[in-house]
Amino acid sequence: MDPIEAIRPLRIAMLSIHSSPLGPLGTRDTGGMSVYVRELAQWLGRMGHGVDVFTCMRTETADTRLLHPNVRLIQLAPGEGADIDKEHMHLHVDAIFQALDDYVSSHRRVYDLIHSHYWLSGLVGDMARRQWRCPHMITFHTLGMVKNNTAGSENEPDLRIAHESQLVQEVDAIVAPAERERDNLIRFYRARERKIVIIPCGVNLNLFQPMDRAQCRRRLGIPQDRRVLLFVGRFAALKGVDALLGAAADLAKQMSDLQLVLVGGDGPESAGFRSLTRLAATLGLRDRVWFPGRVEQDRLPVYYSAADLLVLPSHYESFGLVVLEALACGTPVAATRIGAVETIIRPGINGTLIDDSDRTGVARGIARFFENTAGRDRDPEAIRATATHCGWEQVAAVMVRAYSERIEAQRGRLPAYPKAGLAN
Repeated sequence: MDPIEAIRPLRIAMLSIHSSPLGPLGTRDTGGMSVYVRELAQWLGRMGHGVDVFTCMRTETADTRLLHPNVRLIQLAPGEGADIDKEHMHLHVDAIFQALDDYVSSHRRVYDLIHSHYWLSGLVGDMARRQWRCPHMITFHTLGMVKNNTAGSENEPDLRIAHESQLVQEVDAIVAPAERERDNLIRFYRARERKIVIIPCGVNLNLFQPMDRAQCRRRLGIPQDRRVLLFVGRFAALKGVDALLGAAADLAKQMSDLQLVLVGGDGPESAGFRSLTRLAATLGLRDRVWFPGRVEQDRLPVYYSAADLLVLPSHYESFGLVVLEALACGTPVAATRIGAVETIIRPGINGTLIDDSDRTGVARGIARFFENTAGRDRDPEAIRATATHCGWEQVAAVMVRAYSERIEAQRGRLPAYPKAGLAN
């Protein structure tokens, strides 16, 4: 029998307090983490494990919804039930935990393990760990101190960093999606290496598949003769979209067929959207840039397949989920050396690495890709093959092993820290 199949069904409390897995992707507080929580919970449920996902972000009229077999989404209403914005959520941790504990008590739920996502959830999870006496694992997704040290535009508060530092010491295990993030935890937060388990993000291989590029361009209204650069993500300064626009302006002088497609953002009225559209106009890119807005995940494969290259010019990512999505669609990627990029991107096979995240560095990386692939047709299936080891089914199986090892460690049957990992 497979060791994973031998593990008894687990009961997991998954905390995603400030962001719902059903929130609108690409907006301010709904990005890769929401995809991560939704997909991981779904696959855990498929494997027979029970998952309750708790959030304070209300996207449903009902308080509880069955997301997938064995997976429930439970919307907490702490205090008087008013929505709490992310910036003030730390002030309501006690009330959020009380709402969580009241729900668990009234419904007579018992959990084997708590898996928190982001530091705000971690604060609630730490209180639940003490009350329920079960192991607590956390995936931070981003780290405040790393953001402040890698992008001058970031100003994460000392409060966040202090809480992250405390959680690093108190949680039973930390899930890091890449070796680089493990190193960040050790360097900036003095995390104990043996407490960290590296488990990458996953990709939905059934959804993200290669599609005919010509047909996808017709569907999107993109001319067939354009050289299409695609960005997918939030319009946050950390993402480096301003550098990408600057790079596109420089490259357009030599590439008359260049077309830039920027997917994401909080809509045309948001500050980020207005800032980028003004910059595009200033750079003379008005006719070369298309802002489709926020795109539902099930429509993203059309955009990935229509593009010649996905560009991820971020200053910092804990992993870089869109890299896997693009590769699974057979689209090469140019990305800065963030997250798991250096272990996923194979120059000359599925993309190129961008050495510097400024305008010049991004332009240089994109130009190098086209110089190295000039006259060669891409092989979508070969590119896709470089991402198939990170299907969510495989990732969830490794996560279950980490859960089980942590649970058994608390019972004194195994060493105190998980060893699970996912090989390329």
